[in-house]
Amino acid sequence: MREWLICVLVCCVVSLTVKLEPRTEECFSEEATKGSSLTLQFQVTSGGLLDVDCTLYNHDDTVLKSWHIATEGKHTFTVPQDGKYRFCFSNIMARWTAKWVSFYVTQGNNANLAKIEHIDPIERTIIELSEGLSELEEEQKYLRGVERVHRETIDATNERMLYWSIFEILVLLTMGFFQIYYLKRFLEVKSSV
Repeated sequence: MREWLICVLVCCVVSLTVKLEPRTEECFSEEATKGSSLTLQFQVTSGGLLDVDCTLYNHDDTVLKSWHIATEGKHTFTVPQDGKYRFCFSNIMARWTAKWVSFYVTQGNNANLAKIEHIDPIERTIIELSEGLSELEEEQKYLRGVERVHRETIDATNERMLYWSIFEILVLLTMGFFQIYYLKRFLEVKSSV
């Protein structure tokens, strides 16, 4: 019984990062069984204004959830029927900038397999720990994406600061040499013979 319960508790998680070229749309699908939970979480990690359109489709191609010009999003639902659930990322509004999108698809447990009241306290604690660990893993993946975006921003800012500092040094040196040259010429004694 315990081995079966532990096998049921293990979730299937798929994580990808995809590059969306300008004026394109990429679609992915996930097979899901009735009664299980399905979670889609995405985040735009680099490119332009960090915005994409995302649409989550049901097994019969009806729209479940849609995001327009979003930087990130998350949607969890219970699967009503077996089938392929499709999600599409669109960068159609961008003319020149490619976007990098990280996304995670998590398929959880079937809620009808075991009820909490049918298991003993140790198994209940294992379930709670497993759920808490899954939430922590998702949060950690999200924070890694945020850290990557912030690191790219910091690196770009440091590069601009370096170039600006070099420009300032060149301007100061040029002005210093110009002042020395001008003062020497101004203080030069001109003799007329």
